[in-house]
Amino acid sequence: MSTYIVKRLEQAKLLTDPFKLKLLERFAGGPVTTKQVADRMGEKAPRLYRHVDALVEENLLELVEEKPKRGTIERYYRTVADRFEVDQDLFATTSGHADESVDMVRSLLRDTESELIHCFNELRDSDVDKDDLPLVAKFAVRGTPKEISAMRKKLESLLEDGAALCGDREDSDDHVSYTGMVVFYPQQD
Repeated sequence: MSTYIVKRLEQAKLLTDPFKLKLLERFAGGPVTTKQVADRMGEKAPRLYRHVDALVEENLLELVEEKPKRGTIERYYRTVADRFEVDQDLFATTSGHADESVDMVRSLLRDTESELIHCFNELRDSDVDKDDLPLVAKFAVRGTPKEISAMRKKLESLLEDGAALCGDREDSDDHVSYTGMVVFYPQQD
């Protein structure tokens, strides 16, 4: 599985946008056109063009092929990798991007908070199976560097499993969509 390391704040900002993340999921796994993605999402293609252009401009999507079709050109895109990982040095306060980094983290957490609250509100009044409830946990671990490394590897494996379920999948009645966020960081004393 290929991994792209995000080293620029502009790229990381795009990855905090839920709509752009959905687009990346739809372009993962194979060359597709913006029109094909729009059809699968139930959107009109013109709504997607500026988002696709932004992802291409920041090198998160790549143009794979152009085919002439009835007086126009179909452009086929795919993600530059199967998985995106933000470079840990990107948010270091010595990088000169401290304020922008803090803003981006806050934005990501606010978006996640908003999505979780919406989810809980939708589920509150419905008869829901326990397995369909959001799984929310915060924990602190203490261990040897070897144990912490093993925990990180397990989390990375979990993320790889999740990325494998993204890709270009047809919508059907037997598929459900979930969103997740994993943050694993050293605790400051």
